Amino acid sequence: MKNILVIEDSRFFLRTLTMCLEDEGYSVVGALTGEDGIRAAQQCRPDLILLDMFLPRLDGMMVLRMLNGDSRTRGIPVLVLSGNTKRDDITRAKKLGVIGYHVKDSMPVEQLMATVKEVAAQSVLARTGACLQ
Repeated sequence: MKNILVIEDSRFFLRTLTMCLEDEGYSVVGALTGEDGIRAAQQCRPDLILLDMFLPRLDGMMVLRMLNGDSRTRGIPVLVLSGNTKRDDITRAKKLGVIGYHVKDSMPVEQLMATVKEVAAQSVLARTGACLQ
């Protein structure tokens, strides 16, 4: 079973994502703040992090920097789900190593689940030494 950490300050969106991911067989840990998300990532070492950019006190960019700066969390794939559509912020997030940046309002849940499955499959192949064609 894949473990996914969702760092999202909207309780409604966090609950919705959690239910959708659990229905697909994933184990989900949720965090409502960047600080809680970093602690959860360090403790549970998830296979994937879904990260919002607009978080209280510690925003998504700072969370990305902190995850990249910690040897315990540096290699965890991060997929951004945000309402932020600023090109500069998207470019900065990609430079920080996110595997994808998706705007919440324009991404149907089915597409998100397909993306998560693809990332999970790539992660399994990478761990087994197989190559994607």
